[in-house]
Amino acid sequence: MRVLEGFLLVSCLSTVVLAFSKRRPYREANAPPPFVDYDENPSLITEQNPCLVHYCAKGQECKVRAGIARCVCVEDCPKHRSPVCGTDGKLYQNHCSLHRAACLQGERLQVDHSFKCLQSADLVMNKENSSTTETTEAEESTTQTSPADRRDYRKHLDDSVQCTLQRYDIMKDNLLKQSKSTSEERIRTGKEYIVSTMFTYYDLNGDDHLDKAELQKISDQEHLNELSEGCSLSDMLTYDDSDGDTLLSVNEFYSAFSKLYSLSVVSLDKALETNHLSARVGDNVEIKCDVSGTPPPPLVWRRNKADLALLAEDDVRVFADGSLYLTRIQLLHAGNYTCHAQRNTDIMQTHVLTVHTIPEVKVTPKIQSRRPGEEASMFCHVIGEPFPKVEWLKNDEPLKLNSAANKYILIGNGTELKVHDITYADTGAYMCQASNIGGVTRDISSLIVQEDPTPTAPNEERRFFSFHDWGVSVYEPNACRLYHQIQSTDIIPGTQEYVCGDKGVNCSWGQAINVANRYVYVTQPMKDRVLVISKIQMVVVDVVVTDKRPVALHYVPHLDQVWVLNWRSHLDQGIKTIQVIRDASQKRKHHTVHPEPIDGQFDLVRDLFMPPVQDMSHVFKYGYVSHTNQRGLYKLDLANMRYVRSIDLAPYNCVPRSMQFSALYGFMIVECEEAVTGRATGQLVMDALTDTVIIQHIELLGKPYVAPDSRTVVTIDKSLQGVTLVVQQITDSGLKFLFDVKTTLNISDITFYPSQTTHGYDLYASAVDKEDILFLNLLTGKVEMITGVGKAMEPSLSQWGNPNRVIEASGVFGHFMVTPANEALFVVNGESRTVNCEIGGLVHPRAVVWVTMHLQ
Repeated sequence: MRVLEGFLLVSCLSTVVLAFSKRRPYREANAPPPFVDYDENPSLITEQNPCLVHYCAKGQECKVRAGIARCVCVEDCPKHRSPVCGTDGKLYQNHCSLHRAACLQGERLQVDHSFKCLQSADLVMNKENSSTTETTEAEESTTQTSPADRRDYRKHLDDSVQCTLQRYDIMKDNLLKQSKSTSEERIRTGKEYIVSTMFTYYDLNGDDHLDKAELQKISDQEHLNELSEGCSLSDMLTYDDSDGDTLLSVNEFYSAFSKLYSLSVVSLDKALETNHLSARVGDNVEIKCDVSGTPPPPLVWRRNKADLALLAEDDVRVFADGSLYLTRIQLLHAGNYTCHAQRNTDIMQTHVLTVHTIPEVKVTPKIQSRRPGEEASMFCHVIGEPFPKVEWLKNDEPLKLNSAANKYILIGNGTELKVHDITYADTGAYMCQASNIGGVTRDISSLIVQEDPTPTAPNEERRFFSFHDWGVSVYEPNACRLYHQIQSTDIIPGTQEYVCGDKGVNCSWGQAINVANRYVYVTQPMKDRVLVISKIQMVVVDVVVTDKRPVALHYVPHLDQVWVLNWRSHLDQGIKTIQVIRDASQKRKHHTVHPEPIDGQFDLVRDLFMPPVQDMSHVFKYGYVSHTNQRGLYKLDLANMRYVRSIDLAPYNCVPRSMQFSALYGFMIVECEEAVTGRATGQLVMDALTDTVIIQHIELLGKPYVAPDSRTVVTIDKSLQGVTLVVQQITDSGLKFLFDVKTTLNISDITFYPSQTTHGYDLYASAVDKEDILFLNLLTGKVEMITGVGKAMEPSLSQWGNPNRVIEASGVFGHFMVTPANEALFVVNGESRTVNCEIGGLVHPRAVVWVTMHLQ
């Protein structure tokens, strides 16, 4: 009470002083002012004018009636304009007018600082003029305003009312409240999301900064000028443009609201927006995120928009401190990783990881002996990422390739070294050396020059197994010599069964593969089994019983597994099952096991996609399964033989038809078709680490094939107008189109053959109905035709999804390819691109498998 009394006393004294200084007693006109000594007679003050000590509220004034001071409503207000909004929604000329109206109406009116009275175009300072009604005293205190008047009032307000820090905070608070975000979004994401959305919406030119023109345009467009008395959006440049560049960055925008709502204001040094780092295969790498904040925000790591914390991979982990840890890095880990605050995706750091390998070098022959005057050739094949620098040395010294004697001829990119006009001085160790950021690797080819050369047999020899109607034949390609033959009526050792069945019954072969260069596995769909043939003994050493109709085989070297796809019918459709043969290269009795089923069923599988063996020493941990008419994939953990997750491809209308893998950069290329109709819908390029789609090519139709060095993809696009071979290069950012080749050749099968000029590969393709083989140089696009390879088997006679004319190359340093005709085999020399020989006497040769014989 004492505090209140003190307040009233001060108020009254203030009134007295004000009244004493401004008011004078009434006097007649032209009468001289009487002299009164108030210092000697202070009581005269209250006697002559009791209003001098009588307090009246705002909007009232004191009047003396019958000698008594009374408070009445103010009769006249000053005419100056200092407009204010009242809580009754009306606009008043000044504060006096507002308080006078409150007095006349007997209501409590206050100033409305939100200026809602200005938001309607119909707002006026008083009721509209009426020709039929009289005005009240309250109405007389205001006047009607036109839109021009209101603009004048608003300008006057902008000029006369300062945007204080308090008013600025009120504006920001109202700005958030009037956000167009729904209440559900606010609950789900909080104010961080709203602020982020606001900034994106205000950034009209998309340059990640807000300028004055943008802020003013948004203010006018969204009617935001009445959010706070005296403040507008452009005042954000006054209060929160911390670097003084007359622009508002996203971080400055966040900072403006953080002062009110404790938003996590994040920042990132512009020089650190992109971070480049390098690692070698097998390394462990920790990546720190340089996005910081106050308070420190939770961080999110992404790759191709996938949240890495949800990846559930042992080799990709996000720690509590926000760092990303990659263990046992492989080539597929190369690429971009981004980090940002959990609720602020506007500030983002990108880490570009480059993965390199130690170069691998192989030379042939390991040793050779030549006479003086002869010529010697040495071949080199190099693997590495980035592709290494290749050079030849002799006894640790670089060769002088530009000498006048033209002693040494280097073919292509060091793929072959020729030594002309040999002398005794040319004896020595010739080394093919490859170097990149991962290190330096060499392999040696020794040359001995002597008058009577010591015969030096090759250290290895290529042979191929051919599977035909009456058994298995093994040949040496150079002289086309038959090494061994397994008749269909031979008894399998340890059993009482024939190799192919009863006498007079043709053999039925599915697919055959080389397992660790020790065994050849081949399926017999009609016998529901897989035969295991020893490369050395060239006899059947094991029989593995399977589900009905085993067809496709896939070998996983690092796990020593053979995966079997069983059709369960004569056609490539309907229900199929998967089985696994473990310890496939071991000398033991083998059997099959089923992987962990999906929902307890094995009969949903349409196809099995497994990474092939490639040049790069890359470990693929997963395979993939598709299901009939389902637009997606199921991922298989190969080591544990179980399904780990599904991948939805419905947004791309993709039922996988075929799938290829690239060890380099970890890409998966998926050929897609439409459910039910089977219409081709293009290709998808996916990231093997996150199983996300990187890009979709709806215009690229056909089956893709990846070269063994993972650097080239060739798509065979068949149409009514002919066949188009689309060649693309595999780069760190995806697939890059190189060229395409159109041909009238109806392609049956393709194979990749080691290039003579690069350490990569070229392509050979067989024809369904012509006696031609197409050669395509994948570097230059050059095309040639090899003719005279015999008539192919009729397509109707092909079985189990195999092409009617397969073609198989013999691998690195192999000089030959094999392709079957109707009743013969043709061996083609890939260096000269000519037919080396024809092997007749075979009925419907089908599958072909190459093996390498290591000689002593």
